[in-house]
Amino acid sequence: MNRIPDGAPTAAKTLADYALSLHYDKLPEKVRSLAKQCLTDAVACMVYGQRFPWSKMVLEHARENGLGGNVVLPGLPGERFHAGAAALVMGTMAHGFELDSLRKPGAGVHPGATVALPALAAAQATGASGKELITAIVAGCEVMFRIGAATLHTPEQIGFHAPGLTGPFGAATAAGILYGLTSEQLVNAYGICGSTGGGLLAFTQSGQGGMVKRLHLGRAAEAGILAVSLANRGFEGPSSVLDGRFGLLDSYCSQSDQTQLTRQLGIEYELENLCIKRYACHITAQAPIAALREKMLEEDFTGRDIAKLSVSCSDKVVSHHGNTNPTDIMLAQYSVPFSLAIAAFYDPISPSAFTPEVIESSSVRGLAEKVQLVSNGQQKGWAAHLTIQLKDGRKVDTDASTFPGCPELPLTENALWEKFSVLCESINKEQRGKLFSDLKTIEQLDQLHF
Repeated sequence: MNRIPDGAPTAAKTLADYALSLHYDKLPEKVRSLAKQCLTDAVACMVYGQRFPWSKMVLEHARENGLGGNVVLPGLPGERFHAGAAALVMGTMAHGFELDSLRKPGAGVHPGATVALPALAAAQATGASGKELITAIVAGCEVMFRIGAATLHTPEQIGFHAPGLTGPFGAATAAGILYGLTSEQLVNAYGICGSTGGGLLAFTQSGQGGMVKRLHLGRAAEAGILAVSLANRGFEGPSSVLDGRFGLLDSYCSQSDQTQLTRQLGIEYELENLCIKRYACHITAQAPIAALREKMLEEDFTGRDIAKLSVSCSDKVVSHHGNTNPTDIMLAQYSVPFSLAIAAFYDPISPSAFTPEVIESSSVRGLAEKVQLVSNGQQKGWAAHLTIQLKDGRKVDTDASTFPGCPELPLTENALWEKFSVLCESINKEQRGKLFSDLKTIEQLDQLHF
């Protein structure tokens, strides 16, 4: 049970005061750059995500219920939405194909979809500048990453999809700054967020319904805007929403660490833990795929040469990500065995490797059945060890703990452009280049309608 010491400020109050104290000019250049990377990657993921049926359904809903504002969605010129509807659409689209950013170590947070994009919506709605947007993104990530860390990523052990819980707080922080909330109002927004978050992992066990996972992040982004709008009108929420009895940590976590809510606040920047994905699948498959592809080149073998593949990994990967017979593309992307099988036969750098047609491939399905997940004794974590048994008798062992895009292997500008260019192929070359340039120099812009 979490307890707030008598006379001590709640974590929500401490975090709100910190978020509102941030100023662009005082942010380290590295942190500003990471905020721009987060936004740039999120926009690219959102543009790519527009093509899928789940995104189109959410967009149609927004057209029926959210038109009339002044927010323009990148890649969809000519339509203007209210901020909440825009956040719902952009958050869903950004998470629409398992390409959006997160934190390493994992904490159940997706900053691109639930901070950067709702912040962009709020910035357009309020007429904020690029510098103000960057500051808001940093603040949202600093708050949301700490909340995620404090959960010890345990909500998913009991069936909750963590970004649906943490996301509203990140979105509300960024939007609250841009809408000019006071500290008291932002604390109330946090209190409201605690009652708007959600998302169940039932789809991982039911064998169908994976489409709903995309919606969890859109709803989280929308919830942050809703909380700010209500708090701005005087609506109240409990200030003990994070660290009090029946608060977020007490209600959703099998284990938690309350001290992480404000750890090194104002001293360390959590945004330095930003992780940008490389492949269109769940984060737990990213390092194993990178390791597998590297060994395929080094040892000169293909997917057809693999007799068996054993992956020593965390208990959470074994329990949540071991489906070898997915019935839709989302479930395939959520599965480590299936994602590895796809990467053994197709170039995983291209999102087109992950398609409904590919998951029906007999070669991919056959290899997925030969991938075995074995616990390494750790409850959670991305690190894995691969043992690849080849049909010619060779055995290849390799560790998988990182990939380009992790904090220890940050993306170069060229690598970010490469991903951006691939994901934004639906935009003509000239406009694509201008959009990337505008995002790269967004601190120089006073108008944020792309």
